Amino acid sequence: MNIFENRIIQITLMPVSLVYGLIIRCRNFFYDYGLFSTKKISGCKIICVGNISVGGTGKTPVVKFLAGYLNQRGFNVAILSRGYGRKSKGTVVVSDGKNTLANLEDSGDEPLLLANQLKTIPVIVEADRVKGAQFILKQFVSDVILLDDAYQHRRIFRDINIVLIDASRGFGRNYLLPSGFLREPVSSLKRADLVLFTRVDSTENIEQLQKITRQNTSCPQVTSSHVPAMLIRMTNNQKFDLAFLKDKKVLLFSGIANQTSFQQVVKKLGATVVFHEEFPDHFFYTPKDIKNIITRFRSTNCDLILTTEKDYYRLVSLVSDYDFFYYLTIEISIINGFDNLAEKLASIF
Repeated sequence: MNIFENRIIQITLMPVSLVYGLIIRCRNFFYDYGLFSTKKISGCKIICVGNISVGGTGKTPVVKFLAGYLNQRGFNVAILSRGYGRKSKGTVVVSDGKNTLANLEDSGDEPLLLANQLKTIPVIVEADRVKGAQFILKQFVSDVILLDDAYQHRRIFRDINIVLIDASRGFGRNYLLPSGFLREPVSSLKRADLVLFTRVDSTENIEQLQKITRQNTSCPQVTSSHVPAMLIRMTNNQKFDLAFLKDKKVLLFSGIANQTSFQQVVKKLGATVVFHEEFPDHFFYTPKDIKNIITRFRSTNCDLILTTEKDYYRLVSLVSDYDFFYYLTIEISIINGFDNLAEKLASIF
């Protein structure tokens, strides 16, 4: 059970959530009525991919999908992220569209993942999105800047707001932080230009969730799922067909926001999950952590150790001597509403 499922903790933290909610509503009011200014970046289009909840909605695969889609249509794309979890400050060029230039500590795991998967697309991290966008336009030829996780960063104008909703979690009990996992009230969906539901294959209540969403915004909707793409051995980057996992006894470990989703994906591939070691999101692994994982692996007589691609970038240097460490890559698959997405993207050019 996590903190957002513990009723005692939720009730205890409710007064803090009420204060937080008041601050958020006041801030949004000031932006909505022009009391806080918004900076428009000339010379390119700005597309924001964000959410109204904390972590785990699957932004990284969506950003990767959008970057590839726009790039294939001839647009020069750049990605701008805050680089959550990084230990650096200021503006960092993770990739210049030719080479990966930053390490994990300077970039954060998600920008590093995107830089390594999207070899021809610049990836920049900067907490100040206005400053970051201006830097990109000075240093690169960019028609489109994808803002990764910036729905709440309202100081920068965006041409499209794409809001992700994890269908497997929905809105919880509609509680705001810290007693719930919502960053903003559900009513904040009114700022969205398109809502993209992720992991719809992990819920039976997508229609109800879509109905609630329509009560707060009339914008187009898209449904999608996260699908496993490839199994890769860490020591030599050898790729395996997903069928390799069938009937295998697997020890899982992960430091991500949605642990349950990862476990469900592995089980659907036919593997038996003997144990799942869960770490906090963006967790930086130590040699001791890896040693403990290996000890459990050997004691449980599993066939392999499996983690996520995001985790891979935080531990690859620690497992170079062990050929039983693997990671799973994930991609986004649009189920319904692709035309809505294509039309919305085309509308700004």
